[in-house]
Parts: sequence; structure tokens; C-alpha cells
Amino acid sequence: MTSKGKVEAIPHIENEQLRAEAPGTRSAQKDLHLVEAALATDRIVISLDETARVELSVPAAAEVMWVHPVDEGGHVVYWLNKGAEPVDAWKLGQR
Repeated sequence: MTSKGKVEAIPHIENEQLRAEAPGTRSAQKDLHLVEAALATDRIVISLDETARVELSVPAAAEVMWVHPVDEGGHVVYWLNKGAEPVDAWKLGQR
């Protein structure tokens, strides 16, 4: 992905509030950087990890959409191609 120019470096994305609210479990901690990157960019995480989604459903991440590509099927690709407008049902704050 990097060699194809599809990776963009985001300087200092660490979110202190999110880190304070997130549980210290291994599942939450291994994906914490995904939510931090989403908060710093487009507020979207696409992941199969339902355990991390549940554990990272904290107030600081309430506006992040956590989308499970298998559960949502081809709808996710269509949604992304159409501009990825916010879907409240996918937000961590709605879970």
C-alpha cells in the first residue's frame, strides 16, 4: 500500500481522552490506533473485530463509524464509492 502511494502519514494522532476512556484489555489496546486515526481523519474504521468494537464504544469515540465489511456485505463498497456519508447505526456511540 505504501509503495502505491495509498498510505498517508498522520503526525501525532494520539488522543488522550480516548486513551483515558478505553479499557486496558488487549483487544481494545491493539486497535486503539485505528480509532485515533479515524478521529484525526474521516471517522471510519473498517474491521472484522467485534470484540474491539464493543470495547472501544466509549464517549470519546462516539462519532467514529465502525463498519464490519462481512456483516454489511457489498453495501460497504457502494457506501464508500458514494462518499461514505455518516450512518448513525454504525457509530460507536450508538452501540
